[in-house]
Amino acid sequence: MSVHESQLPPPRSTRISLPPITVEAAARSFYKQAVGYGFSLSDFVRFTNSLLGIAMTPHDPEGIPSEGPPSEGPRSERTRYQAFPLVGFKVTIRRYEPGDRVLLERWVDDEQGRFFLFSTASGETLQVDDVLLRAQQLLGIVMYEGRPAGAIAYLDHNRAQRRAELRKIIGERELRGRGLGREASRLWVGYGLGALKLKKIYLNTLSTQLANIKINEEIGFQVEGILRNEVLVDGTYRDVLRMGLWHE
Repeated sequence: MSVHESQLPPPRSTRISLPPITVEAAARSFYKQAVGYGFSLSDFVRFTNSLLGIAMTPHDPEGIPSEGPPSEGPRSERTRYQAFPLVGFKVTIRRYEPGDRVLLERWVDDEQGRFFLFSTASGETLQVDDVLLRAQQLLGIVMYEGRPAGAIAYLDHNRAQRRAELRKIIGERELRGRGLGREASRLWVGYGLGALKLKKIYLNTLSTQLANIKINEEIGFQVEGILRNEVLVDGTYRDVLRMGLWHE
């Protein structure tokens, strides 16, 4: 079902322009999807003209519903969550326990879950022990309605440099798409900045879709770069999107 133009949000004409790298990431993401759909060069021209026409037409933002209670930005999270459990509106994050290993192994044995342990540096999938047995890895379990829903981690936690890589996974398929990963990320960022005193949190993802970028930007991350055709995945070279959050 198409969205009526009156339901479209207005362009960000009164706000600071997005960084060029963010716009390029969104364009590259759309291009790959459009080519797969069957867009020709003339289709891209028509799409561009249509997009400009829509963006230049005033729209009523009231048709866009809000999702749940208002989310708190990363600044307030920095001081709220200092120790486990980390409690949010929908989810709670507790410490990883040895008995959770069977859950983690099941979650990563999944089409989406396998990327939780995927190394964008080597193009290989890490083993569960690479996360569990190394001192610089920190793992939490995301709980929803009293049951484990997924995992979230800081990989390569460098205490001297005060930085770490954020990874998350909602392992239970029926719980995906409910905003649990977004809220868990907010809590985890707050824990990293508050309890761990991190200065830099970053993430490397194969998902260059605009929706994914927007979610991470809402948490406080900014696009830092695109590594073009960086890793070979299932016979296809994929871009790697690098985003980072710096705490002054």
